[in-house]
Amino acid sequence: MEGIINRNLWFHYDVDGDVLYLRFVSERDTPTLGEETPDGFILLRREDDDRPVGLTIVNWWKRFGTGNLPDSLEELGRLIEPLGGKVAA
Repeated sequence: MEGIINRNLWFHYDVDGDVLYLRFVSERDTPTLGEETPDGFILLRREDDDRPVGLTIVNWWKRFGTGNLPDSLEELGRLIEPLGGKVAA
């Protein structure tokens, strides 16, 4: 499942692997380096200037979801939207 939130945050959710990938739309093809955050996320930073451009969350639904996984992109996007602030931090 994938989509775009507020025209600037792209997401892809791997349902089978329970992995959520987030990237700024403008940075989807930017080479990055990843580092683990204190929350256990993988923060993606640009190789050239170290700016944050994305976030990967392993076991996203297991860690933060409740009940059944939403079956619509709109509902999934609503749950993912607050994570956009963590990418920009």
